[in-house]
Amino acid sequence: MADPKIYDCVPFMAVKAGISVEQLNWRQWSSFAPTWERIHSSSPEASFFLSREWVDCWLATFGGEFSPDLLAFVRDGEVVACCLLVRRTQWIRGVRLRRIYLNCAGEDDADSTSIEYNSLLSLPDCALEVATTFQTFLLGEHWDELLLDGVAEHSSILTAGRSLGTSEVFVQPAHYVDFCTFRRDAADFDSALSPNTRQQIRRSLRGYEQTSGPCILRIAQTNQEAAEMITRLADLHQVAWENRGRRGAFSSSRFTAFHRRLVDAAFEQNRLLLLEVRSGAELIGVLYSFLYRGRVYFYQSGFRYDSDSRLKPGLVSHYLAIRHCLAQSAVNEYDFLAGDSQYKRSLATASRPLTWMVVRRSTPATLLFRGARFMGQKYAQLLKKNR
Repeated sequence: MADPKIYDCVPFMAVKAGISVEQLNWRQWSSFAPTWERIHSSSPEASFFLSREWVDCWLATFGGEFSPDLLAFVRDGEVVACCLLVRRTQWIRGVRLRRIYLNCAGEDDADSTSIEYNSLLSLPDCALEVATTFQTFLLGEHWDELLLDGVAEHSSILTAGRSLGTSEVFVQPAHYVDFCTFRRDAADFDSALSPNTRQQIRRSLRGYEQTSGPCILRIAQTNQEAAEMITRLADLHQVAWENRGRRGAFSSSRFTAFHRRLVDAAFEQNRLLLLEVRSGAELIGVLYSFLYRGRVYFYQSGFRYDSDSRLKPGLVSHYLAIRHCLAQSAVNEYDFLAGDSQYKRSLATASRPLTWMVVRRSTPATLLFRGARFMGQKYAQLLKKNR
């Protein structure tokens, strides 16, 4: 069904025969959101990080600062694809670079919400054509770097990006537990774990039971319980990171505000899983995850670490969470998201790559940046050699 009413008085630019691109101001989001949601629900590449709830909360938190563009890809009067474009001019290594970010990205590092499974949302019958149209559109824009954060391996946007300039790629594994395998083979999750991992879990469970009581998992059932759990998670998270002399994620007021909004919005849509694990009355861990299309996306955590290094609050909390999710027939996967931490490798049964790509045009700014980086690397090598 076409969405013509949204585009009144907005300049229309033909980009490629069959599909055109229309630029909207981000403040038109409330009118455009139902269209975004329609495409998101039909797109094979849709993830929670591109859901209406995520974009709602991200724009409410960062939209006023970044003023992103909404791009609508139109075919025969109907919107068939969409994305956000965030434009920022940033000084990197003393060089002023005009950067474009795809979708909800581009925040300062301290505020970053860390988008993953990023993509150019489109209806399934036109994904390649939309990617080509997006590529043509970007050729007419002024920018030095295009940043594609957290993109799935086979996404058509990566191919389009590579054709726009010199690309620099960083790949991280996203480890996950595939529940379908256990259900198909009638196998127990514990059998997929290494003997060492099983031993650490059993020892931790016994240790907690002896000191405080059996480990019990509790799921947030109301908005109020979810809000209280995210507060306890943030407190545990901050203590753990500050004890290491590092800033925790919740030291950012914007990051915290974004997630308080998201917890409220996503819980109402049954797209949130907040759970805590207690040993008797003692809180040992809180996990914050998202739910979408049968997948649990583990996002953030807070753990109470003990002086006894044999007690593994993170391992125990994830183990109990996985066992809980495995018992839910509508859940097919527990995704740890990007990163190669030991606990993720220990508990996961498979992994997939996620890509962070920077595409650089050949402009005076990027040439200067490359030169500055090259000289910095040479200087670092010289210092190392002299030492």
